[in-house]
Amino acid sequence: MINILKQFLRYIVDLPKTIYFNYHCLPKNQARKLPVRISHSVKLGLIDKNSIIINSDKIERSMITLGYMGGQFVSANNGYISIVKGKIIFGGSCNLGEGFGIEVNGGTLTFGDNFYANRNLQIECRNSITFGNDDLLGWNVSFRDTDGHFIIENGRKKSFIGQIEIGDHVWMASDVIILKNSHIKDDCVIACRSTVCGLKTEKTNCLIAGTPAEIIKENIEWEE
Repeated sequence: MINILKQFLRYIVDLPKTIYFNYHCLPKNQARKLPVRISHSVKLGLIDKNSIIINSDKIERSMITLGYMGGQFVSANNGYISIVKGKIIFGGSCNLGEGFGIEVNGGTLTFGDNFYANRNLQIECRNSITFGNDDLLGWNVSFRDTDGHFIIENGRKKSFIGQIEIGDHVWMASDVIILKNSHIKDDCVIACRSTVCGLKTEKTNCLIAGTPAEIIKENIEWEE
């Protein structure tokens, strides 16, 4: 009974920000269903109007939750989200755990259906970051499709913006870092504390590990 009361009170506290976020980011026909629930503790940065798209045949209340759940033994940061001259696309249900930080600046960030991230997910998207369906992330995982600054090699500037593509049913364990121009195929596992720097896998069902990360095993499977 006490837990139910706590959940109800939390819902009431979160409701004003949830209502604002839905009507600001979504078309009215979707916003009225309140498909996105956002924690009151999440800080809202600059967010363009109508900057979220839900590509799902079924729109349900709280199908997307921002700033909830996660391993209680992991310290959570304050949540943050900013979307400027870009889009976030949801393909279905999605949960981003407490302490997530997302900055979309001119890019497109796409989440597939049944996406789950534990605490402290960090994403910086300047061009394109795409996740498939049924992806699972541990805590403290980060993605950047940009270096942030130009690198000059032999007097010539190199491109500092790329893409990240993650396939279906990929498990990214805790403290993983994935950088620009990394493409991971379906059913792969990225081991704890790995740094993926532009790796492009040609095969599915691979175990990827190390810094910089590489394929260390093939023909693997994983399940929750």
